[in-house]
Amino acid sequence: MNQAMNSLMLKTGWLFLLSLVFNKLTGQVFENNAGAREKHFVYEVKQIDEFFERFNDDSNSFIRKQYASYHIKYNLSREQLIKSLFNYENRSWDSTLINQFVHTVINVAPPLLLDFYGNGWYAEANCRFEYNGAVIEIPIILRIETDAGKRAKWMIAAIKPNSIKQDANVLPVAEPAGKNKFINPASHANSFIELGRVFEDKEHLSDYFDTSFFKRANSIGFYNALLKSRIRFITVKDIRYHYLQVDQWIFTVENFPRKSLNSGWLINHLKNVTESEKHLYIKKLLEE
Repeated sequence: MNQAMNSLMLKTGWLFLLSLVFNKLTGQVFENNAGAREKHFVYEVKQIDEFFERFNDDSNSFIRKQYASYHIKYNLSREQLIKSLFNYENRSWDSTLINQFVHTVINVAPPLLLDFYGNGWYAEANCRFEYNGAVIEIPIILRIETDAGKRAKWMIAAIKPNSIKQDANVLPVAEPAGKNKFINPASHANSFIELGRVFEDKEHLSDYFDTSFFKRANSIGFYNALLKSRIRFITVKDIRYHYLQVDQWIFTVENFPRKSLNSGWLINHLKNVTESEKHLYIKKLLEE
């Protein structure tokens, strides 16, 4: 495939993206050919890390590198990038709400950026377990924890209501001198499949939970069921990310793997809130 064909192919994809951003056209499915697959590869938000890159208009983003590889001038604005990160196929949006949100993000000095290593965002991994001969689903809330040296790890912060019965005799929670075991900070890239290893590590199990976990609802019954091998992790069914880092806004991001350019990790819910409403949202998310 020569450079002229590559340039034409990427420019065609650029036109598709513009139509998504400005005209809210949805359901644009492409044919199954090499050129279409390559366009899809460029524009799909394949990982949550890529979502951060586009939202922040990172100078080293994957999409910028693709433009450079095709020798095409990169002229996507941050406003266009953020607007392209909404799920347009499954729902309709209030354009005024989106415009207000984008205005909040980019019209401040310095512009607001999402921080992977910062507080105010959570992963909700909806996990399947085997329990009493049946398959049950338990949403597990994880957050990023960092130390002074910017070393990061995922920690289990809470679990949502479930059908696990509370033991009459609660096992004491081990309090290690130092937490040496951890969930890899890149574990989200593999859909938290590492949780299978984590839940089998009975000796260091408490290392993977943050300190506040054991003070929250549903926690002790789940923890003891793991220790006693009464539940067995099967897989992560799906993941949702909750973002609360933008003042007066909450949005969630989910994965939409489909054959259109508006695909991958996209904003599916957006709400303008007060600080008290945001505080209540966090309390409910963490089952406090």
